[in-house]
Amino acid sequence: MATTPDPNETSKEPKSSVPQNTFLGLPQELRDEISAYLVLKPRNTVITMLSNHDCHRSEVSAAQPALARVNRQLRQEILPQFYGSNHFLAEVSDAEDLATAKRWLDAIGDENAGSLCKLVLCGWTRVPFGHMISRRWVKVGMDLQRGRLELEPTGQTGDEPPHPYVSKSIEGLRRSFERLAGANHGAGTQRCRFTVAALKHLLDGFHGLCAAY
Repeated sequence: MATTPDPNETSKEPKSSVPQNTFLGLPQELRDEISAYLVLKPRNTVITMLSNHDCHRSEVSAAQPALARVNRQLRQEILPQFYGSNHFLAEVSDAEDLATAKRWLDAIGDENAGSLCKLVLCGWTRVPFGHMISRRWVKVGMDLQRGRLELEPTGQTGDEPPHPYVSKSIEGLRRSFERLAGANHGAGTQRCRFTVAALKHLLDGFHGLCAAY
């Protein structure tokens, strides 16, 4: 015989479809702290476009965090933090390096590219030195959200002033960067959002500096 439900009995159905003992069941503030611990790297960590297998000991792959692959909600929470808070580096001395960096940009897409904050380009350039050619290591830092490009110290002992050829080339790259930054300002905001196509254009420009001689 069926029993009549007691209207005063407290429902045993869960109030939320998300179990409280899962990561998504935690308070947002706690999730943010855990996510930051998992996805944010020390400022001096080199995050390259290479796979983990190909990275040097001092480098970390730019592959997306494993936690971001759990479900869509975690991707939406974690990826903007991963791309917006870490510094990424691309060495584009040769055509193979350039192709690797471009494949990485294609893989992350415009939405994630728009979240990037700091992108560093580096590579070997060749400059005239008397009757010979001298190699110089060049490093350029781009603040993609504020629209700034600066020549960075190489970190080598006895850093010399940039060669006039390098200075001229970097100035041309800066003008191109500023044009793209102006064209990619977010609607109603003071920050830039670079597209994959715009970043590829800058990669090509820097690679041209490396391959000019």
